[in-house]
Amino acid sequence: MKVLPSQLAGKKVFISGGSTGIGKGLAVACAKAGASVIVSARKKQTLEAAVRELRKVGSQDAIFDSVVADVSKPDQVKKAAKNALKILGGLDLLVCNSGYAKVGRVGDLEESDFRDLMEVNYFGHVNVVRAFHDHFVKQGSGDIILISSMLATFSIYGYGAYSASKFAITGFAQSLRQEMMLHGVRVKIFLPPTTNTPGLEKENRDKPDLVKEIEMGSAINAVHSVEKVADAFIRWLPKKKFLGYATWDSWLQYFLARHFPEWTLQIADGELRSAQKRLNQKTQAGS
Repeated sequence: MKVLPSQLAGKKVFISGGSTGIGKGLAVACAKAGASVIVSARKKQTLEAAVRELRKVGSQDAIFDSVVADVSKPDQVKKAAKNALKILGGLDLLVCNSGYAKVGRVGDLEESDFRDLMEVNYFGHVNVVRAFHDHFVKQGSGDIILISSMLATFSIYGYGAYSASKFAITGFAQSLRQEMMLHGVRVKIFLPPTTNTPGLEKENRDKPDLVKEIEMGSAINAVHSVEKVADAFIRWLPKKKFLGYATWDSWLQYFLARHFPEWTLQIADGELRSAQKRLNQKTQAGS
């Protein structure tokens, strides 16, 4: 992975959800670029493994550590933020990355699924931002990045609960952007595509067959590596653009949904019908 050390060298970074998947990928990329990094998640053992990896690839004079916190618990997040600021002696870049997916039809999911997704994916970001809010206001500089999803731009069959929690991040970030710009702090959103992570593997275990069929037959749904996504993040970070994309197909999806919403719905409906037809044929062939 090629990164420009001048972008992040000497910077102090905090990443929630940084022990695995995209979060760890971003942490590794920041460490390689010369930053000090603290990662946060719920599992101490996984965090410690991530920190060992950061120390192997990062600068010898940089700081690498972890703090345990459940982002859905404001008190835990506040404590983690306080410890992180003490360890790093400040903070330049906050990356809110925590999140997970639960896929299923609206009628099949439990009420708790909808609420839990909001607690982690949306309120988790809110809690982390609020925990560091006063620091950034007082400092008068820095970057706050909220990691969302391409499914925050356009949702499809089976992703209603998940996408709702990601769409919420956009509304929060747009308002926060204006609030923080008056204090010299930038707020931006990064929208990863489908990425090959442990979270995706877990998501696929109980994903409805029709959803799998839709994704396999979609012309703009590809699975990308964590390294590719992290590299795109590093290249996008210093730019002025509010929204960040990792791949060309991500940009295309956003462009179509933004400028041709009705046509995009028709395309998605066509993919759904085609997927249902293929699934029916497979079921009949196997019976």
